[in-house]
Amino acid sequence: MTAFSPKLSPGERLSTILRHIAMTLLLLLFLAPLIWLLITAFKPYTELFISPPTILPADATLENFSKGWAIGGGKGITDSLIVSSISTAFCLILGYPAAYALARRFPPHGQLSFTILSLRMMPPIVPVIGFYLMFQKFSLFDTYSGLILIYTFMNLPLVIWLLSEFLRQIPKSYEEAARIDGAPWYRLFWDILLPLSKPGILTAGILSMIFAWNEFLFALVLTGEKVITLPKALASFFLFQQPNWGQLGAIGIVAIGPLLIISFYMQRALIRSFSVELGGR
Repeated sequence: MTAFSPKLSPGERLSTILRHIAMTLLLLLFLAPLIWLLITAFKPYTELFISPPTILPADATLENFSKGWAIGGGKGITDSLIVSSISTAFCLILGYPAAYALARRFPPHGQLSFTILSLRMMPPIVPVIGFYLMFQKFSLFDTYSGLILIYTFMNLPLVIWLLSEFLRQIPKSYEEAARIDGAPWYRLFWDILLPLSKPGILTAGILSMIFAWNEFLFALVLTGEKVITLPKALASFFLFQQPNWGQLGAIGIVAIGPLLIISFYMQRALIRSFSVELGGR
């Protein structure tokens, strides 16, 4: 029933309308920083410091996007895409077999699961100096491979823990029935385990991608001028020049785009996967 259904009493209709208004205002409150960032991205430099400030740009421009991309934003987004996507792929490829072994060979609430997850709880500031010395010794400093290795190490415990919890929800009887039918291990993986664990894979992939995309400390300490991720590139806007808020807003909007697109399509796939899984049980 909608808010204007004739079956609702006047009191219920008023309550529904007020609830929708409250939800709309709450949504606008949460979206306010993003909306202001979008507005700032289209303002010319002279209009950024007008008092009183204008809500909408009087003379909208795309110059902030081109200049922000040219002075480092483009390289930051490109490097972040390379490092975060490859590290996420490595986390899933390495984490799935480990998660399967953890789910099938060890108790659900055993010490090993907590030990693996506790590696993700370590503050990054603790091992960063040791990693810096190792990277210098093995010529990994300021390289894509070095940063990918660090991000894989950083997110792999979380991926293993998440996937193991999803795999524990898959009954062993499915695997036993497939083995009785003579299915080889790769058919067991491809036809049974992988489709049923798709929600866990998508969830772990999204979180790993977001954490790698937003990471700043390792990128700051373990890279120089060859590899510049987006958080490091945005920080450089303040260090080496007077900050132009229009360019920061433009690059910020462009940076948020890939994550929003990935999260949107992954969310739809995640909901479909849950629906299929629940419907098949």
